[in-house]
Amino acid sequence: MQLVTTIEALESHAAEWDALWRRAPGATPFQSPHWLLPWWTHFANGGELAVVMSGDALAPLYVVRDGDESLGMFLGTGNSDYLDFLGTDIEPLLACALDVDCQFWDLQQIRPSSPLLAAKLPDGWSDNAEEMDPCPVLSIENAGEELSNLLSTHARKKLRYYRRAAKATYESATHESLGELLNALFELHAARWQKRGLPGVLSDDVTQSFHRHTARRMLDAGALRMYAMRIDGRIVAVFYGFAHQGTVYYYLSGYDPALDRLSIGNLIVAHAVEEAVREGATTFDFLRGAEEYKYAWGATDRVNRRRQLFRE
Repeated sequence: MQLVTTIEALESHAAEWDALWRRAPGATPFQSPHWLLPWWTHFANGGELAVVMSGDALAPLYVVRDGDESLGMFLGTGNSDYLDFLGTDIEPLLACALDVDCQFWDLQQIRPSSPLLAAKLPDGWSDNAEEMDPCPVLSIENAGEELSNLLSTHARKKLRYYRRAAKATYESATHESLGELLNALFELHAARWQKRGLPGVLSDDVTQSFHRHTARRMLDAGALRMYAMRIDGRIVAVFYGFAHQGTVYYYLSGYDPALDRLSIGNLIVAHAVEEAVREGATTFDFLRGAEEYKYAWGATDRVNRRRQLFRE
């Protein structure tokens, strides 16, 4: 068991971490080094790394201190939809993590199937567990041609109508086009939120820099799923997501609000779902948020959990 406390040491374990992420059952893109290493360099804000590693497991943690008070959290807390330990040998990893000088751990966005929720605590610790955000999830294992087993006949007719009206083309991100697609995502996402008088979650330079680094790493790892929709040569919608272990994750999108009449937000999602079916994925995960359109696809909620640990 090893406690890693510097970013240089953690970066030196990136290949080992990647191998564990690829084989660990239930791992998501948000426990990968391709997400969490850029996250730390952009959002650490004076925190102290406290990553516990063994050959078969990893606990990506950090601690924030304010005078005599200390708070421990997962790396990625805030803008990551699923957080957890990696691997199956959870209890020894947890015991080692709780040896760190920290009075209170707030472990958020844990999937309900995670062994971490039931892991036994060492003596001197107590806990509290509660529900957090719903993550609508869609099974696409038997989606069929033209998504016939997902959408009603009426919904499929509407989809075909809007596709004919839009006359759009689609493309996937490459190393050459990634910068252009990210710029379009930032602009289109901002335009949509500005109509509501809000900046949107991609508006600041630090967040944009984080996603530029993360998207590049995810692309190199084969985990990026990013699609652009063009009308008359102009990018009018972008889907930004990831894929791992048979699941495609819909993280964010942006589309031109001036083209709402063409339902291009729905069209770009439909394209992403079809691409997921073509690649043999079994699940399309809409991630956090109970927006109505997710349930129109037939998605059902999986509710994340939070486990708070208190030193007695």
